[in-house]
Amino acid sequence: MLHALRICLAILGVSAIAIALSIMILGAGATASLAESAFDAVSGWHGPPSGRWPATMDSELRFYAALWGAYGIIVLRAASGLPRTLPWAPWIAAVFFAGGLGRVLSRVRVGPPHPFFTLLMTIELTLPLIIAGLWLGGRSQARRG
Repeated sequence: MLHALRICLAILGVSAIAIALSIMILGAGATASLAESAFDAVSGWHGPPSGRWPATMDSELRFYAALWGAYGIIVLRAASGLPRTLPWAPWIAAVFFAGGLGRVLSRVRVGPPHPFFTLLMTIELTLPLIIAGLWLGGRSQARRG
């Protein structure tokens, strides 16, 4: 369980840092456009791409990208420090899940985004449950020695 948890956390941490760097360097709109294009190519979806992102949104998301990158660093630290950092796992999962809930709220209040972002929402709502399950199993494993 601890090994699987370490892998999940490492993938989440590296992904968060990579996304944060992309948003900081390329911008939020360019990062989204690249992700949407890749999704469209893999899934075969042929709907309209997201429109141009306003400067205010780009500014706001570049700000939050720094926090997302810091989250990624903390998640990587937790992954590398297991089992000592095992108590961090539920907090890491809860923060990620809260982000998914934010996407649900946006979908309800504003409308559905590009399907790529619906996929992200699905991941953000399910991966924390997997992390929580691995955390519970990891606690038992760590107690046994």
